[in-house]
Amino acid sequence: MRRFVALALAGAIGVGVVSFATADESVQTESAKVKPKKLSKKKYQNIEYVNTITTFDLPGTDQPPRGERTVLDFPKQFKFNYRKFPYCKTDAAGLETAATTEDAIAACGKKSVVSDPKGSTARVKVGGSGLIIDVQVTAFNDSNKELVLFSKPIGAVAGLPATILVGKLRPFKKVKGRPPGTGTGPYKESLDVVIPPLAAGAIQFFEVTIPKGKYIQARCKPKKLQWQATTFFSDGTPPTSDTYATKCKPKRK
Repeated sequence: MRRFVALALAGAIGVGVVSFATADESVQTESAKVKPKKLSKKKYQNIEYVNTITTFDLPGTDQPPRGERTVLDFPKQFKFNYRKFPYCKTDAAGLETAATTEDAIAACGKKSVVSDPKGSTARVKVGGSGLIIDVQVTAFNDSNKELVLFSKPIGAVAGLPATILVGKLRPFKKVKGRPPGTGTGPYKESLDVVIPPLAAGAIQFFEVTIPKGKYIQARCKPKKLQWQATTFFSDGTPPTSDTYATKCKPKRK
């Protein structure tokens, strides 16, 4: 999947001009979990990884700002083994015809799934209506260092088509367009995700769980692991950047 794909939920939204990032956690927060906590200082180990981004309502509105791009910077202790997993077998047109998550898995191939369905979800909030759209998220490994996020509404709105987000893994220093103040830190690789414009509403919550395995591995040197999430918005809201840190415990051997 070498291009970003917006499915039938996509609508026309103007792109706001922004020039700086703020660290205002009243707009958006980044958090992460890594298991196990005890890791080797030298050898990369299999981990379970949960990443959560929460976006809050704008003051005076009943809806979060509309994101158009998120750059997630990973700790330098992380290692991605995307070459060891099968790539999604289909292309953009193939996923456009996937009416369900099961259809998407059949099209991409079950072995290309790298997320845990029990812990990979999202919510879209539609301001003024009180409508919350629950979404099931499935992450597929793809060629060209990409992660495809097939996001399918469920529950009462299960008839709505899926939206696809495509993230590109890049070296931290090679991510372009960063706001001032976000280009330094203890990071090695970044996932640069284009967010499709939605006809209505905005993403309130987005969580992806990568089950314990070789897709992401980590080691514990140094002991502090740090993330940074920077999101750009399409409605004139300045981009915001939030960091999150936790500590691992180095194994004695």
